[in-house]
Formats: sequence, structure tokens, C-alpha cells
Amino acid sequence: MSINEHIAKRISELRKSKHLTAEKLAWSADLSKSCVSYAEKGTKDIKISTINAICNAMGITLAEFFSIFVKNIED
Repeated sequence: MSINEHIAKRISELRKSKHLTAEKLAWSADLSKSCVSYAEKGTKDIKISTINAICNAMGITLAEFFSIFVKNIED
């Protein structure tokens, strides 16, 4: 699995755990719905600023977002 696919999966899982639609997340993050859709599909590179906007909209930090990747590396 590519890094884009891992990031996409993380965004999707977090969004669903917070009971947000892609549209609601996009609105809260001040992004287009298509931007969130691309981010969740992992088919295009995603900017760190986009990840940050998504994190802010979900009430988490970038460190919290990426913490799962560090944990997986350590295991």
C-alpha cells in the first residue's frame, strides 16, 4: 500500500468515526467536496496543508493524525 493510500484510509476512518459526511467535512475544512473525495481515494498526492485543514475540521492535530503511522513503524 502506498503512503497516499495509507493517508486516504486514515482520513476516511477518522471522518467516519466522527460521524461526518464528506460534504460536512469539506465544508468544515473550507475545502471542496471533490478535494475531500480525492483525499479519501488516495489517487492523487495530497498537500500537508490539506491534511492540516482536514485535521483542524475534525478537531485533531497533525501529530495525532500521523501518530498511527509512527506506532506501526515501532511495532
